[in-house]
Amino acid sequence: MTKKELLQIIKKSAREKAKTLDFSRKNIKELPPEIGQLTNLTSLYLHDNQLTTVPPEVGQLTNLKTLDLSHNQLTTVPSEIGGLTNLTSLDIDNNQLTTMPSEIGKLTKLMRFDLDNNKLTGIALEIVQLTNLETLYLSGNRLTSVPSEIGKLTKLTSLDLYGNQLTTVPPEIGRLAKLTELSLNNNPLNPTLHSAFESGLDALRSYLLSLEETERREALYEAKLVLVGEGKVGKTTLLKALMNREGEKPTDDEPTTHGVNIDIQALHLSHPNKDDVVIQFNAWDFGGQEVYRVTHQFFFSRHAIYLLVWEPRAGVQQCQVEDWLKLIRLRVGEDARVIIISSHCRTGQRIARIDKPVFLRDYGSMIVGFHEVDSLVPDAETDEMVGVSELKELIAETAQGLQQMGTKFNRNWREARDAMLARAEPHISYHTFTEICAEHGLDETAALTLAKMMHSLGYIVFYSDDERLKGDVVLQPEWMTKAIGFVLEDRITEEMDGILPDSRLKEVWWEKPADEKTRYESSLYPFFIRLMEKYNVSYRLEDGNASLVAQHVPQVRPDLPWLPEEAPANKLRRLAMICVMEGIPPGIVPWMIVRTHEHACEQRCNDGSIHRLHWQKGMFLNNIGHGEAYLELRGREFHVYTEAVWPVFFMTVIKGILTRLITDNWPGMKDGYYFAVPCREKVTGQMCDGRFDIEALRQFLNEGDATIRCQVCRQRQDIIELLYGFEEHKLDEQLQRIEEKVDGLDSHIANYVMAIMHAMANEAKQGPRLFTIEPVDGYWRQLVMKRYRFQLWCEAEGCQHPVLEEGKGVYEFKVLSERIGRILPYANIIAGVLKTLLPIAAPAANLFFDAKVINESGIKDHLDLMKESTGKLLQGDLEIHEPMKMKDGVLKGTERSGILELHTVLRGEDPNHEKLGLKRMPTYSGDYLWLCDKHYKEAQPKIPEKIE
Repeated sequence: MTKKELLQIIKKSAREKAKTLDFSRKNIKELPPEIGQLTNLTSLYLHDNQLTTVPPEVGQLTNLKTLDLSHNQLTTVPSEIGGLTNLTSLDIDNNQLTTMPSEIGKLTKLMRFDLDNNKLTGIALEIVQLTNLETLYLSGNRLTSVPSEIGKLTKLTSLDLYGNQLTTVPPEIGRLAKLTELSLNNNPLNPTLHSAFESGLDALRSYLLSLEETERREALYEAKLVLVGEGKVGKTTLLKALMNREGEKPTDDEPTTHGVNIDIQALHLSHPNKDDVVIQFNAWDFGGQEVYRVTHQFFFSRHAIYLLVWEPRAGVQQCQVEDWLKLIRLRVGEDARVIIISSHCRTGQRIARIDKPVFLRDYGSMIVGFHEVDSLVPDAETDEMVGVSELKELIAETAQGLQQMGTKFNRNWREARDAMLARAEPHISYHTFTEICAEHGLDETAALTLAKMMHSLGYIVFYSDDERLKGDVVLQPEWMTKAIGFVLEDRITEEMDGILPDSRLKEVWWEKPADEKTRYESSLYPFFIRLMEKYNVSYRLEDGNASLVAQHVPQVRPDLPWLPEEAPANKLRRLAMICVMEGIPPGIVPWMIVRTHEHACEQRCNDGSIHRLHWQKGMFLNNIGHGEAYLELRGREFHVYTEAVWPVFFMTVIKGILTRLITDNWPGMKDGYYFAVPCREKVTGQMCDGRFDIEALRQFLNEGDATIRCQVCRQRQDIIELLYGFEEHKLDEQLQRIEEKVDGLDSHIANYVMAIMHAMANEAKQGPRLFTIEPVDGYWRQLVMKRYRFQLWCEAEGCQHPVLEEGKGVYEFKVLSERIGRILPYANIIAGVLKTLLPIAAPAANLFFDAKVINESGIKDHLDLMKESTGKLLQGDLEIHEPMKMKDGVLKGTERSGILELHTVLRGEDPNHEKLGLKRMPTYSGDYLWLCDKHYKEAQPKIPEKIE
């Protein structure tokens, strides 16, 4: 838009006393001072232009309620903006602001303030004067702190601090009683605060409020010390030398470490720069046997110091020093702090030859230093072993730089934690845990928060989100991992191709334990079986009398129904996907076997025995109704092939499980893997080895490219054909596709629903996603303060249905029209999902419950009315509020905010979920399903209450 055109519009609007003016996306580089003539304006939109300044005359628009200056190039905002005292919404996100004028504090009616994606290094105190603020967006800035005065914003419901440089937040945030949405993701939070935040808003609020008691607040100086390395290199000997306890002198015949040993409060070292401070280390001595490599990585953590021990007599290669560095980097990332220690240097009279320059080149960001010790030879000048005194200094020097050093903690919480860790028994009930907390003044919320934090920080094992495990607390993780280690060392289980019958558990855990001394009572066996499933070690077989231990499956690939190099059967199509990795993470195949076990295939042999279709390098799967899949690890590539009428759905399921497995367990692989599709050409009878990065293909397609040349066979490939099955369609387009009457309709529908449900996975952790809604009086046309009826639905895949339990799943209450307005965008899309599902879900639900639970309930007609009515209301003049802007997924912000509003309403009516009629069950793709009691029980593995 030219300057002349702009002036003409401004003059015309002034004459007509316009109230709304939209100059968005007009390529405006300069706003003329004449803008001040529009004194009747209530809304002014200037987003997505090229403005570098705003004229001071904008302060004359005293009737403005909404001002949008987002997505420009502003470096400053004029002080005259303080004259806009009627503003309720101000958007200045995606600019170049470094500061805000003090006059901003005059905008006392402001309810919504968006400053996302600028260059702010601090929050101006004037902002905290805006006591009517309900939403404040500050993501993507450079904030290093938040002022305590933010506690004055008592009406705040949404606070977005995503993607800044915050290590802590003020305790006063805990006093914001109306706050329902807080984003602190992608900040370098200290481990304790991060743990509290990950545990949920209630847990974070409980932790922050505990810090308000200044007289009970203290600084903690603690760290985790992890000893890793091959077996018999001297880790246990070194740990004893470090502790230097009387009567515990190291010897050269230390017993083999089974599983993981941890000695809480084992090592105390003086802080190198604080005379009155002692750093407490929790020392973990890991077993070095290969069999433990898969499981002990669970206990690696970012905020720890790693002592990588190797023995010169064996050499660097045999001690697998680089393999251990790779494992630490895969599990922890570049933040790991590793000291590489050569042991027994004088005892063996060997020179510790290690190529330091090469290791520093490849792992320099992780390696703190190289050190030599001899844990068996005393130093002539000290009472310690050779090199140990210097090693202690290096450990303490490294520890002072860890992020958690000096973290603030409530003394009552610390005393409760220490009391827990001082107990002799390795395992207690959660009820006992809360009783101990109560003795130290912690209420139920604080006790739950402390338990979650102790689990996150590695002190205990406690799974609050697992209905089967949340009643137990493991105080000594090594006690638990040793039990799992006995299973992994069991030769008979290996000979039986991984089958571990319940009848053999007593033999493994009591009669013939691997270390010949530690024994476990039979009352613990069901608990251990559940834990092994939690850690992807095993899964229960259908008969309910045995488990399959995935690390013990056969080496040789069994006979399979089909192989990737064979042509698919008639009317079936086959898709291929390859996960290309820089390194192979330990456990990727056995963990995938466990995580995909609900699709595991079996074949009956001629002798009547059952043959399971998985092996050390792969597995063959069947998703009933949606096709089959072949998965195999080949070198550094994980190959996946799916075959069906419409194989996209099963491929998407597998890709989601594999992606979640990698992101959950190997953060260091963040940039070390990608998904590709293979070239479709054949070269001399063999498939071409060419690979096409899926993300790159998407980018090329968006830029207008239709084909791409393979760099191996040099043949051109159609990009859309290569991408088919991996391209994320817009939901409307996807819905149109699945409504076509074609073969594979069930898979189309399943894929559509999965996309919707996954998009809401993060938002739905605290409440269900599927529901129907209607005005009790049946009158949809006006959104006034009236009674509404909410009917919750079970989310069981392919069998979705209303909650049927008497007195559960149905809520009737009055709701403000504003709140219903927020829920409607989400309700509209859910109505579409349920309408699409109904033809398939209804027969499954009727069969499952042995009754026509949906077809005779009139739910179809209700869904039709709900979809039509909410859609019409959304097309009208309804004002949609968008509290928190989400970062990813495919749903619109209004649709996401709708589910959050729904959960807020449900919490107000039923804070303890007593009437919900649904239970939350985590899935292997990282999602949650909210299931009715019958489906929840059906989904649980068959584990007896007692195993003798």
